[in-house]
Amino acid sequence: MNPLVFMGLFFGLLVLGMPVAYTMLLSSAAYILVSGLPEVQLTLRASGGIESFSLLAIPMFLLAGNLMNGMGVTERIFDFASVLVRHITGGLGHVNIMASVLFAGMSGSAVADAGGLGAVEIKAMEQAGYSRRFSAAVTAASATIGPIIPPSITLVVYGFLAEESIGRLFLGGAVPGLLVAFALMVIVFVLVKTGREEAPRLPRASFAEVGRAFWRALPALMAPVILLGGILLGIFTPTEASVVVVIYILVIGIAALEFRREQIFDALLSTVRTTASTLFIIAVSAVFAWIISIQRLPVQLVGLMEGMFVSKEAVILVMIVTLLIVGMFMEVLAALVLLVPTFLVLAASFGIDPVHLGVMTVVTMMIGTITPPVGLVLYTVMAVGRVGMGALTRSLLPFYAVMVLVALLIGFFPQITLFLPDLLMPSVR
Repeated sequence: MNPLVFMGLFFGLLVLGMPVAYTMLLSSAAYILVSGLPEVQLTLRASGGIESFSLLAIPMFLLAGNLMNGMGVTERIFDFASVLVRHITGGLGHVNIMASVLFAGMSGSAVADAGGLGAVEIKAMEQAGYSRRFSAAVTAASATIGPIIPPSITLVVYGFLAEESIGRLFLGGAVPGLLVAFALMVIVFVLVKTGREEAPRLPRASFAEVGRAFWRALPALMAPVILLGGILLGIFTPTEASVVVVIYILVIGIAALEFRREQIFDALLSTVRTTASTLFIIAVSAVFAWIISIQRLPVQLVGLMEGMFVSKEAVILVMIVTLLIVGMFMEVLAALVLLVPTFLVLAASFGIDPVHLGVMTVVTMMIGTITPPVGLVLYTVMAVGRVGMGALTRSLLPFYAVMVLVALLIGFFPQITLFLPDLLMPSVR
């Protein structure tokens, strides 16, 4: 089959509204049949695409997030974030963002943040006098921090595709994730200070309140400490760390927080469903990526693009714009599989570090999760907050702007990403 016909079939099925995973599967199956390749290649490439030790981290991190949502950790995290930053202008908006930062260090999933922690955040903000649309907008924007700050399911998938150290990717996401949080807090401060949003002034927490909230949240806060500490000290790999975190959460949930068997069962069921859909996308995308590679499409595309660009900065700008556009119309994991092979070849040609590329890609793709028409986080917050798409997207406009600015900063200043990996894991390259 001609490469143009193959890609035309793929994009044609997308335009017709078929889910991306089935689009990849059908176009790949058609290519194999028409080209006379053995039909068994479809199953061999699909099964081989998920035979990776690093991918075991995906269900474990998903399970960790689901368990914490079921054991009341979200409320404890929100209370601790509240005593830290509620007195700043913008009050519970900052609490919302800070809680997402803390939760991100445990779940690695934007949807888990939006669905679990988001319900607590929106309810608390509404009760304090914030508008529902603003509460939902802050919740949606802050949920994007989840896949940036380690651990990150999206960075695990990128590491698998790029054959890059997941430990370095996790460290690379830490500073950019905090930068996104800081930028969101700045825009909340500006919106409230200028009177565009109404927000009540809350009193500064006393030292005793901070101590009590910290003590209640301490078992949950230790999870990211154990995870990153174990990885940096070489005690376990990122994949093994995900299992350790799940065991830790189960122990503290059963021993200290009265975890019920029903909650564990619900968390397992939710994890199985999400893992199945995630691994299905990765499996069929492995076949799709194999076909693209044997057609040498990434190499041909990069050959064309090399003559168009004269600098690394121009390439980075085009990558960011591409990610912003694709992210609006495609689910994150599918977009990664489609774009990463080409981006990696292009990055190698222009001297872009793969860790820098990975974090920049994830940060930019997260903007797509809160934009219509296919933003998963957007729809999750709409359901949780009971707010319409029009009202929510209008309230998100200033957050879109500041997140794009942060993506450009991360793209043009690689040391924001590479500082920690080069400092703490310089030998892992």
